[in-house]
Amino acid sequence: MFVKSILEQKTPDLIAVSPGDTVRVVGSLFKRKKIGFALVQSKDNALLGTISERDIIHAMADRGEVDNVPVVEIMTTNIVTCHVNDTLESVRQAMTNQRTRHVVAMQGDDPVGIVSIGDMIKHSLDECRIDTDHMVQYINGQGYQ
Repeated sequence: MFVKSILEQKTPDLIAVSPGDTVRVVGSLFKRKKIGFALVQSKDNALLGTISERDIIHAMADRGEVDNVPVVEIMTTNIVTCHVNDTLESVRQAMTNQRTRHVVAMQGDDPVGIVSIGDMIKHSLDECRIDTDHMVQYINGQGYQ
């Protein structure tokens, strides 16, 4: 299975913030959108980094008050990416090796989606359900000729 199969099941909206946005603004966005991750893009839409709930918590632990800290000061710049034609296994491996919950899916130089650990779990559960259904049909002597 490939990354594009997960992206086809998701809304195509990519949430992005500006490097000058404050942590308070990003936190409000996360709450309103019920998300925990966003791209950080320049005015010309160049991908500069990412910001996550984890980045905010780490900044709080290091700095204390971070409400007015600009995103550029705490964002992750070592962006974990994949290509839309990569396998889900390779994304799973990248998440494990890089200890991240989000991977930015790219097509060329453009971000086209986000694959989260939740997406990976949902996909795995869906595959298990299909396998279980096929096994039950096989045991019951159905679904084959």
